[in-house]
Amino acid sequence: MNQPRAAKEPHSPFAGLLSAIKLRIAAHADLRPEEAIDDAISKLADITSMRTHDLVVQGLPVALARDATATYEIVSRNEVLQTIGVSERTLQRGKRSDLALDSNASDRLIRLVVVTEQAIDVFGSKDAAERWLATAATGLDGRKPLNLLQTSEGTKLVKSFLTRIDHGVYS
Repeated sequence: MNQPRAAKEPHSPFAGLLSAIKLRIAAHADLRPEEAIDDAISKLADITSMRTHDLVVQGLPVALARDATATYEIVSRNEVLQTIGVSERTLQRGKRSDLALDSNASDRLIRLVVVTEQAIDVFGSKDAAERWLATAATGLDGRKPLNLLQTSEGTKLVKSFLTRIDHGVYS
């Protein structure tokens, strides 16, 4: 039996990141008129897989990683940096606007934000989502979901587990 969800937060904590990514897509993609960036996109997960691929290959600006890192309040900065695969020094050097993350770090950043958005949807708040990400889960062999986001296979496990929780299937 499904449990009632908590009230939704009014907007994504990643709204600024999403806006910057939409601008990046518009500036660097050869868009046909029918592919205009949809203002109705409210989450990073709403961006098409092909556009996400292009963003990863181009490399996201280090400034976006810095902004995303600052969004987390319960998950420690070091845990976020480890999940993304960048150092504090990289964020400091990234104050130059032209510095981009490599494709691996860009991919990990997108995975982290997409899974966090999904966790917010499932648990109803950013705080609850962060607590869940930072706590060992029995359904993930006692591992923290955050630690599994370093690989695409781990991310699939976490997303699948979130879907099961959302549908009331915990094991």
